Amino acid sequence: MAVWPLLLMGVTFVALHGFGHSLFADPWLVAVWVLVLGFVIVQFVLAWRQRPFGADAGQTAELNRLYVTVSVPCYNEDVAIVDRTLYSLFRQSRLPDHVFVVDDGSSVDYGELQAYWERSCPPSVRFTWVRQENAGKKHAQSVCFLADTKADIFVTIDSDSALDQRAIEEGLKPFVDPGIMSVAGLETAFNFRKNLLTRAIGARSIAFQLFAMSAQSAAGGNVLINPGAFSLYRAGLIRDIVPAYLGETFCGHPVILGDDTALTLFALCRGRAVHQPTAVSLPVYPETLSHHLRQWTRWMRASTIRTFWRLRYLSPRSYGFLYAVFTVWAFFNSVALTLLIPIAWPASRNLLLAGGVALCAWPLAMSFRLATISRSDERRVDRTFAILLLPLASLWYLLVLRQIRYYGIATCARQHWVTREKVEVTIENPSTELVRPKVSAR
Repeated sequence: MAVWPLLLMGVTFVALHGFGHSLFADPWLVAVWVLVLGFVIVQFVLAWRQRPFGADAGQTAELNRLYVTVSVPCYNEDVAIVDRTLYSLFRQSRLPDHVFVVDDGSSVDYGELQAYWERSCPPSVRFTWVRQENAGKKHAQSVCFLADTKADIFVTIDSDSALDQRAIEEGLKPFVDPGIMSVAGLETAFNFRKNLLTRAIGARSIAFQLFAMSAQSAAGGNVLINPGAFSLYRAGLIRDIVPAYLGETFCGHPVILGDDTALTLFALCRGRAVHQPTAVSLPVYPETLSHHLRQWTRWMRASTIRTFWRLRYLSPRSYGFLYAVFTVWAFFNSVALTLLIPIAWPASRNLLLAGGVALCAWPLAMSFRLATISRSDERRVDRTFAILLLPLASLWYLLVLRQIRYYGIATCARQHWVTREKVEVTIENPSTELVRPKVSAR
């Protein structure tokens, strides 16, 4: 199956360059196309070569001796969603040793929920719930990082992210290798069926994880983004970097956003950061356009700063550094083409046509990776619909999200959270009915 996306991309690149003139008419342009095609093919090959990490009986016994602490920062989350998250933690095939919830000054009353889980959590699991004045997610996480001195592994999850039953068990397996500092789980939207928006951004998220993140992991452990929804870190690393994590500044401004990408960068500077597609979380995705756009604004502000840090701190010989350089080049190239097409019209007509072909071919080539993930609550028609939505998601990025990216770059010093001022998403199911989807990766 991996051959088909490569053929699709190769034919598409040749066709795009051949619009209106001979393929070899401009050797410099040919060189650029070949360079881009080569990097894309490398990513495809790496992504398809990725395999989930495993552990034999002896290694599993060693992993089971690790003390695992789960950090759950919480701020203005729906009570039922937090309940769902905690329920999933206490139903793990490999139970955590400590679950540490920090309420970061929410306006929501969690008193009844806290009391319930203090009574009902498994006796082998230590359960801590503290409340602090609102200080931000980094500070909420660090309360746990500094208070728990026994942890060998810190698990970070968002308060809206329920875990698949084997998520912690699978997420621990890469730590058999002492050079691995962090493990990125795979996230798939719990509420993907809610509306067209959740389906589209859910499909785009999965495609990105199984393409870019899988390739980065296979290329020597160079994952650049550990999802906030579910990731795991060596506790020694985390304790060492807490002062830098909390004290980060950019051009003199305190950096509040980008907690997950900051922890990933620290992991890369110490060792390897890998992706484990069998360690699955099911976060709740934005269900309204306003929530989605505000979330994207926050991400783009954080991403701008992280790009500078990657170029500064990662080794120029690493795949992560090369990927960062390529994405910066691709971004500015797309900006130049956007300006060139109207200025050079009608001579640029073929360029616009080529862009339209690429808009469909690129996401459809990535969609082959979706076949490696299955969910018990997903029908074949759902997966087909998700694949067909990928070109639409790409168009949405081109017309809307890219413009917000410009805004995020220009306003990256504004580190306000912009979401969670109130409860954004709600669910009605009781906890015992929530963690039903079973997700498997091949």
